[in-house]
Amino acid sequence: MQTSIGVRKLVEFILKKGNLISSVNSQNTALDGINIHQQLQKKFSKDTKAEFSLKKELLIDGESWILHGRADGLKCIDDIPSQIVEIKTSSLEFEELSANTLELYWAQAKIYAHIIMEKEGLSELSLKLIYVQTTTNVTTEKIQIISKNKAKDFFNEVIESFTNWIKLQHQLKKERDLSINNLNFPFSSYRQNQYEFATAVYKTIALNKKLLVEAPTGTGKTISTIFPAIKALSTSKCQKIFYLTAKQSTRQVAEETLQLLVDHGLSISTITLTSKEQITFAEEIDIPDDENPYYLGYYDRLRPALMDILTNEKIITRQVIETYAKKHLLDPFEFSLDVSNFCDLIICDYNYLFDPLVKLQRFFTEKNYGYTFLIDEAHNLIDRSRAMYTKEISSEEVKNLLDKLHSLPQPPQEVVDKLNTLLNAFDLIKEPLLNYQQQDVIIEEKLSSITKKLMYFCDFVTEWLKENPEFSLKDELLELFFTAYTFVKVSDYYTESFRTHLLITKNSELLIRVFCLDSSSLIANSLNLGGSAILFSATLSPLNYYQEMFGLIDDSLLYQLTSPFNESNLNLLITSYIPVTYQQRQHSLTNIITAIYTMITAKTGNYLVFLPSYTFLKQVVVAFNQAYPHVDTIIQETNMTRMQQEEFLKQFVSNPSKVLLGFAVLGGSFAEGIDLKGDRLNGVAIVSVGLPMLNSETNELKEYFDNKQKNGFQYAYQLPGLNNIFQAAGRVIRSSTDIGVVLLIDSRFSTARYTQFFPPHWKYAHVVHNKLELQNNLFKFWDNKNTGS
Repeated sequence: MQTSIGVRKLVEFILKKGNLISSVNSQNTALDGINIHQQLQKKFSKDTKAEFSLKKELLIDGESWILHGRADGLKCIDDIPSQIVEIKTSSLEFEELSANTLELYWAQAKIYAHIIMEKEGLSELSLKLIYVQTTTNVTTEKIQIISKNKAKDFFNEVIESFTNWIKLQHQLKKERDLSINNLNFPFSSYRQNQYEFATAVYKTIALNKKLLVEAPTGTGKTISTIFPAIKALSTSKCQKIFYLTAKQSTRQVAEETLQLLVDHGLSISTITLTSKEQITFAEEIDIPDDENPYYLGYYDRLRPALMDILTNEKIITRQVIETYAKKHLLDPFEFSLDVSNFCDLIICDYNYLFDPLVKLQRFFTEKNYGYTFLIDEAHNLIDRSRAMYTKEISSEEVKNLLDKLHSLPQPPQEVVDKLNTLLNAFDLIKEPLLNYQQQDVIIEEKLSSITKKLMYFCDFVTEWLKENPEFSLKDELLELFFTAYTFVKVSDYYTESFRTHLLITKNSELLIRVFCLDSSSLIANSLNLGGSAILFSATLSPLNYYQEMFGLIDDSLLYQLTSPFNESNLNLLITSYIPVTYQQRQHSLTNIITAIYTMITAKTGNYLVFLPSYTFLKQVVVAFNQAYPHVDTIIQETNMTRMQQEEFLKQFVSNPSKVLLGFAVLGGSFAEGIDLKGDRLNGVAIVSVGLPMLNSETNELKEYFDNKQKNGFQYAYQLPGLNNIFQAAGRVIRSSTDIGVVLLIDSRFSTARYTQFFPPHWKYAHVVHNKLELQNNLFKFWDNKNTGS
């Protein structure tokens, strides 16, 4: 892998000055820019070459670099270069561009000029800047003449400044690689299968492959992926590691694992990225850019701050970023992104790679074989990615803003007119639904008409707010803007795997929802931006299903580990005599609560019961409390805060003197990610096979896969439900000394339709056929464990 940098990235890092600006940009700016470039290039004379690639090999502090770029145009006279053409676009008027912005524009052209003049032996070149304001198409042209010596001097100044940063990187890399070569596995020995797991990860990185791993609880997934990936860093198998997670808890585990390695001698720069909403300083909120002290002069203070943090810190957490951001008066979110450029390992949410709206453009605009992706709790990625490509907007939102505008003494007529235009577009779609008395319709077509109207609305708001920055309803207008913006952005990805859901609300308004049925190709496209990827979880059964849902059928390796724990410590029971289909739940209610009571009376301890919905949960709780009022019960409530969740879990104490029974929802916050080790959790009962709720969108998903000659019911209902089951069951055995019970209450679990998908460590499941058999099995299990047999 060659070390390379683009000309634009180089000049922006070395020469960017002044304020940080987070202005609301037109959602269509990038596309407009591409279109404008292409239109202008089509008009080039025959002697001007479009998209002229340039590159120059450099030796920087003993390291070979490739500086590359692409001039928008190169004019030649008799095949001899005479003029470089650089095209730039934005929504600002040319006169509004800052001096530094123009400096950066010209800097690119000057570096292109140096590369060409050095290669061709020319004494001077003409530089032509064509600037187009995207909202008006007003074009401005400027020309400079630069001599060979001036271009060379400019180039050398930029490279000299860049060299100082490369020297810092080389110093840090030298320390890093030396520490990696001397780094041993931080534990006295590997757990069962752990060495093989780590070896598979290392080989996957070395071969630039994709690997899916199901590694049951206790395997040590975090260290088994991070340790070999870091070992690969010192051999240039990879240049940067991205540890992507779905939850805060797994980010903390990754940080703790890295700290453990640092304590064992590792010298590495890592950073945890925190969302802008969470990390922005309180004093920055609702302050205009031109009054925000953390924005003003940001780029003037950035480079000293980078030098400071990189030379003094290794594990850069949110708290570390905030400390240095305060010290150097920098916006903490933007500072964290700039620091990440220099880090060996970045811990961040899935969004930063997979979400088209927040993807890290600085890393993920083109493929880099040096990137390794470690994707934790990968089973979450299917639903998360679908949600990233699902957005909605309603006429009610437009109407509410119109009502607020009309309440003003002098509502701005331009804004009112634009909103009325949007409402008319909604009405055109809503009218046939009302005529045919259709409240809920899903169609395959993308609604291009409304999408265009929303795009024009976004462009209008962008320009109008520039001229009216003090508008009293600015926040409300921006809220609608961002809703429209995200809807349009996601609509750009519309393919045959998307649908449009039209819904008439209770208020007779129209809600339009674009939703993604199959995000496999989108996931694969994101994964292919790197060289290697390891997707791992305790629950990836069946592996071939996840392989397909990640778009990796033809491009991945599969690895399924057995549990490292003694299988006899888990008593997995299936009640074949209790049907829990939706139609039979009420009839089976007595048997359900009796089975739960049988479980908790076999041994005094802490237990959790998971149910498929809050509605059913409340029915079971009421029935259980009426039948067994002496048992202490606690219930997961809807929309619990983090503090309330922690209080819930605190009640599961070690060495309990009486039974505690918690009721929670499958797929909720207590069914995944909680770690109640030892006798803080003695057993789990799972009621039903966890099928997702029946609704028109999930049925559309079923039909979509049916049409692809797949088993639509499996893809839409059964397998997503089973993953929730596996996750909930995984709460019980968390360490080698844990002992516990998993009680599956639903006769469907005993059928081949479900047992075929059980992971290897579930092969010893016992089917019980009545209450007495259940009772005998439970008492025998605990008696054996108490006597040590």
